[in-house]
Amino acid sequence: MGTRPQIDFTDRPKRTGQTLYIPNWMVAAAGILLVAIILVIVLIVKGCSGEQGASTGESDSGAANAQGSKSIVMTLNGSQDTKVLAGESYVESGCHAFDPTDGDITASVQVEGSVDADTPGDYEITYTAANSQGETAQVTRRVHVLEDMEVDTDGITVFMYHYVYTKNDAPEELNTNYILDTDLEAQLAWLKENDYYFPSYQELYYYVKGTHSLPAKSVILTFDDAEEGFLTYGIPLLEKYQIPATSFVICDREDAAQKVATYASPYVTFQSHGYALHNAGTTDQGHGGVVYDMTQEEILADLQAARALLGTNDAFAYPYGDYNDAALEAVAEADLWAAFTTDYSQVRPGDDYRRLGRIRVFGDYSLDSFIYQAEHGE
Repeated sequence: MGTRPQIDFTDRPKRTGQTLYIPNWMVAAAGILLVAIILVIVLIVKGCSGEQGASTGESDSGAANAQGSKSIVMTLNGSQDTKVLAGESYVESGCHAFDPTDGDITASVQVEGSVDADTPGDYEITYTAANSQGETAQVTRRVHVLEDMEVDTDGITVFMYHYVYTKNDAPEELNTNYILDTDLEAQLAWLKENDYYFPSYQELYYYVKGTHSLPAKSVILTFDDAEEGFLTYGIPLLEKYQIPATSFVICDREDAAQKVATYASPYVTFQSHGYALHNAGTTDQGHGGVVYDMTQEEILADLQAARALLGTNDAFAYPYGDYNDAALEAVAEADLWAAFTTDYSQVRPGDDYRRLGRIRVFGDYSLDSFIYQAEHGE
């Protein structure tokens, strides 16, 4: 909280020595007003000292509530309660940090702790970030090395959403890219109630390479375009259920950087949807994206420009789902962990991490359809 305002008493009227008569009703009213003021102050103090994100109970997934500075937002990659099958390697997924004044301060993050992936048990990895004012914030990942874990054997569903709206703020023209906030909430509640795991892109990379197992109940949530409805109505729901997700940002939009700053959240990482790649090209290839007009070097420069704006470089979603060999080579050179198309498929071991499929969520789908997609994919 800020400093308490100082009250200037120099202009108070001077006492004349006369006895001041105050009616009883005024005394009573003053007492009621004083009690009301105290209650308001208590509520303000409690609100300012609250932790990041809302809680629905004990969290077992998502980015943790950061301790320390309330201005620094710490966002863990993947589930806070990370699961590792004993005998395999622990994948360090990292943490992003954002400060309203300094912007991305992930480079300041110090990591402490270790995991013995050969020995079942619980471990902690602590991340500490610092801003230019010397303020620090800290978040902890809980790592569970499990001797027995039901692992995925048939593919991981990466959900692709677009826009979120509420009944009182519906767009004039609705299509299946829009999902009602209450429908999204029902999906998030189901994932939470059924103990789903949310892998990081680092974990997904090694899963695709065939060297890392993921829990059988694993999904990843992605939202394309960083559209205002998702930012306004979707992020609060992710925070309510403490479920991590990715927002793929079109970085050449005038308000792109402002969106990242305004909506920084412990449960959302902002990743690249290209800088100027989300524009129409001159060919009729694919869905007509400009990527077909660009060289590998130009595509790489675009990815690097998006990285500079966002401060992240974990994942990329091809605009319109369009890609070619030049784009694949640029993604590899950009050191991304995963790149996603709009191809309708789950992610499986042996897939090319540079062109992974996703499962589109249509706004008119029932909850049963969503559940089937989570459990079975296609």
